[in-house]
Amino acid sequence: MDVSGRSGEDEAEVVAEERPTDPEGERLGQRIEFLFAYVQPLGRRYTLQEVVDGIRESARPGDSKISVGRLWTLLKGRAGNPTVGTLRALGDFFGVPQAYFIDDEVADRVAAQLALLAAMRANDVRSVALRAATVATMSAHGLDTVRSLVERSGELAAGPDGPRAGARDDEGPLV
Repeated sequence: MDVSGRSGEDEAEVVAEERPTDPEGERLGQRIEFLFAYVQPLGRRYTLQEVVDGIRESARPGDSKISVGRLWTLLKGRAGNPTVGTLRALGDFFGVPQAYFIDDEVADRVAAQLALLAAMRANDVRSVALRAATVATMSAHGLDTVRSLVERSGELAAGPDGPRAGARDDEGPLV
């Protein structure tokens, strides 16, 4: 123990906490953190173990798998350059395109959609949808966006048990 009252192990942890990280790794960590904060079909934040288990359960032979430790380092921005398979697995689990993790424009678009979905869950969905629809009537693209967000909100509310009645097969992940 030194004069500050810390043991050598505590100092090592502090040094690890203060270690500068790669800007790309930090950006990836922030994007993964955003998914944890906004993709909550269970009504709460996923645990790291739930994400790892979900990826393992949906993996096909040869697909990438991820450990809790590796996910934690990605989330904290301390691990850069993940494999394409890791990004694909995370994107599939959270329902976002793989490009979300590497393309700023896609990330901004997906973040806006997820924030709207969260607002719709947190507030009265009808009043939020009406306000959004009023703004969106200025363009056909805006109407399509609001429609797809409302439909996606219904899918998230339905949970992981499968698609809701009437869901189309051509609907992909958020983009």
